[in-house]
Amino acid sequence: MTQFDLHALAAQLHIPEIGVAPWPLPIEASHHLDTPYPCPFTAGTLEERLQGSSTIESARSAIVCLFPYYVPTTDRTNLARYCWGQDYHLVVQSYLTKLVQALQEKYPLESYEIHCDTSPLADRYVAYLAGLGFYGWNQTFIHPRWGSYTVIGTILTSLELPADTPMEQTCLQCGACLQACPGQALQGDHLDYRTCKSYLTQCKGDLTSKEEAIIAKTPLVFGCDVCQEVCPHNQQIPMTPIPEFQSIEPYIDPCALETMTNKEFKAAYGHKAWAWRGKKILLRNDAIIRKDFT
Repeated sequence: MTQFDLHALAAQLHIPEIGVAPWPLPIEASHHLDTPYPCPFTAGTLEERLQGSSTIESARSAIVCLFPYYVPTTDRTNLARYCWGQDYHLVVQSYLTKLVQALQEKYPLESYEIHCDTSPLADRYVAYLAGLGFYGWNQTFIHPRWGSYTVIGTILTSLELPADTPMEQTCLQCGACLQACPGQALQGDHLDYRTCKSYLTQCKGDLTSKEEAIIAKTPLVFGCDVCQEVCPHNQQIPMTPIPEFQSIEPYIDPCALETMTNKEFKAAYGHKAWAWRGKKILLRNDAIIRKDFT
């Protein structure tokens, strides 16, 4: 299969961006993935991330797809942007399943395995190798057209495909994200998750007064978009072409959550990416945000 055929197939399936990375990962991959403060939410060890925990014994290529989720709005918000539409795990899985089915029709003897943020696969680095973007100082993955408002889906396959070339473009390194970060968690070459608001809003248990003060700096009860909002690479980007991300619910009413049972909560919001932590954490964060820190 040529790159043209793969791009044409992606266009037919309404997948906006696609590229191919070599597999297995190159030796220098470990230098890009190792970090002084790995986030506890990152699945797997460094070795597992390099291997991708693949069940395919002879994987030869990684097909990487980007799914933009940016939607402009003037509505009230208290959730990170990636949570506004349908759960991206389900959306990406659906698109990649269709792509696998199309590939199986052409190459039925090959093996395919879908990854979307639920395995140790180093998705941002694989997307970089696939020529789909570059790293920002805020540690997000940035595409020249869609900015950092994308989620990544990957198909590991035994099908041998010509690999794309990584982009030479880099982050502007203007420092806006470093200055704006509520917890000053960005260090330029890595993220210290311990003071990252996005992490703290998802962290269980009691928080210190310093951690609560970080959460209270913005209205979001789940996640944080500050470093993305100030990023020059995210200015004047187009709205997502993905229908499942275009219908948005950017605000969750904490008062409505208080009266819900856990079963009712799951039934109402189980299809949302922010629901996995449950309502107790969201209500805790809302109480912190409304708390007087003066």
